[in-house]
Amino acid sequence: MNQFLIAMCGIPSSGKSELAKAVLENFRGEMRVEIVSTDDWRDEGFYADFKPENERLVRKDALRYTKELIGNGVSVIHDDTNYYTSMRHELFEVAMGRPCNFAVIHVSTSLETAIQWNKERGTPIPEEVILRISERLDLPGSKYAWDAAISAVDMSMQPVEVAAREIMERLEVLVPVENSRNHVMTKSPSSDALIDVVTRQVVTSFLREHPEYRGNTQVLRLRRELLQEGKRKGISPDKIEQMLMERLRNLNVPAPD
Repeated sequence: MNQFLIAMCGIPSSGKSELAKAVLENFRGEMRVEIVSTDDWRDEGFYADFKPENERLVRKDALRYTKELIGNGVSVIHDDTNYYTSMRHELFEVAMGRPCNFAVIHVSTSLETAIQWNKERGTPIPEEVILRISERLDLPGSKYAWDAAISAVDMSMQPVEVAAREIMERLEVLVPVENSRNHVMTKSPSSDALIDVVTRQVVTSFLREHPEYRGNTQVLRLRRELLQEGKRKGISPDKIEQMLMERLRNLNVPAPD
């Protein structure tokens, strides 16, 4: 298999690190692969006194180490949220400069599930950080062809070993990226992609307003039902957005104390 650079993408506590480790296990004895996790640059007090400028330094250091490994012929799984297209493009440029294979893996675990899993962590991330990233996440492939994910994995729905094997199979058929205009051509996002984005934004706003519903299965169920209904009936993203907002408003939200 050719050398590769994988950009993990997804909100915090969605299972990215678990999946990255499972993918790594598939390469034991096959080729040299390393995980570059931005968590390695964050200590226990990082989120206690969270400052955006510190996060930028973490990403800068992780990117520099990724460049070093790729330059030395090591394949890399870059384990971070990579929620902006620009963040993934920085990694794409690293791969293009080698050149080597480049792939985005979107860990699409729902916001509600991620919040619940975060509560079960030994050192939870502030929920506000998860909500902010969820609200701002650029869906992979919604703007550029080079950014399309080779796999989208809901870690609450698919066994990690199965997802890792499928990712390895897809990596095997990739070819090294080249400095070509074809990689930066824009494309119109699909209706399904837009529905995913707008419903995620609606749920994020709702959970900000009603924190007592964070981790509640009703919210997750309503979003999933509308995602399925929108795809099945071809309902427009605008209409789906209105429908989800209405159904969330009709939930029996407990009155504040």
